[in-house]
Amino acid sequence: MKFGIAQIALNSDIYSNLAKIRNYASEAARAKADIVCLPECSLTGYRRDFHEIDWDEILKALDTLQEIATEKHIALIVGTPYSESSKLYNAALVISASSQLKYFKNNLTVFDKQYFTKGRDILIFTVKEIQCGVIICRDQNYPLLARRYTRRGVKVLFLPSAHYYLPNEARLKLDKNRALPIARAVENNIFVAKANAIGSQGNYTSPGHSMIVSPEGLIICEADETNECILYHEVG
Repeated sequence: MKFGIAQIALNSDIYSNLAKIRNYASEAARAKADIVCLPECSLTGYRRDFHEIDWDEILKALDTLQEIATEKHIALIVGTPYSESSKLYNAALVISASSQLKYFKNNLTVFDKQYFTKGRDILIFTVKEIQCGVIICRDQNYPLLARRYTRRGVKVLFLPSAHYYLPNEARLKLDKNRALPIARAVENNIFVAKANAIGSQGNYTSPGHSMIVSPEGLIICEADETNECILYHEVG
C-alpha cells in the first residue's frame, strides 16, 4: 500500500477547498498512491462558524469527492462536519469508489464543543490488505484511543489535523504536536501519518509539520511550516 498525506491551506469556501482536494487527489493518483489523507475539516475550513454551513453544498461536495475517488482510482480521507441523527460531528470520511466510511472525533477542543457532539467509536478499514485507522487532531493526546486500534491489528493510523492557534500559542505548542505522533507510533509499533493544515484562518494559524512516522518512532518525512505538499510512503 502506498499512501500520501496532503498538507494544505484551508479557507471557509467549500468549492475552493474542493478544487484543491481534486488537484491533490490527481497528484496522488499520478504518484500511484492508493489513499491520500487531507487535514481536519479540509472540505470546509476549521476556524469558522459551523452553524452557518450550507448542507446542500456539503452533500454535493461529498458526491463530487466520490466521483473523484472513482475517476482517479484512489481513496480519500477528507475532514468535514457531518450531520447524523440530528447531531453534528467533526468527521473524517474515508471515501472510495464504493463507499463512504466515517469516523467522529472522540476528544473535542473547547472550540469544537461549541458545535460538535463527541464521537465514541473507532473506524478500521483495509487498503491492499493493510489494516488502517483514523483519529482526528486532539485525539493524538490520548494513548488509550490509539491502543484500541492496535488491539484490532491496525498498522497505519491516519491523523488529519488542523492545529489552529493564536501565533504565540502555535509556536509554544509546536514541539508537543510534533512529539505526540512519534509517541503514538512507538507505543503501538505502528505507522502514524499526520496531515496538518498550514496558513491562517482569521487570527489563527496552523504551523504545518505534517509527518509520517515509522513504528520505531523515526520521522520518515516531514513538511515545513509554510508550503503545501504531499508526502508519501509505502508499506507492506
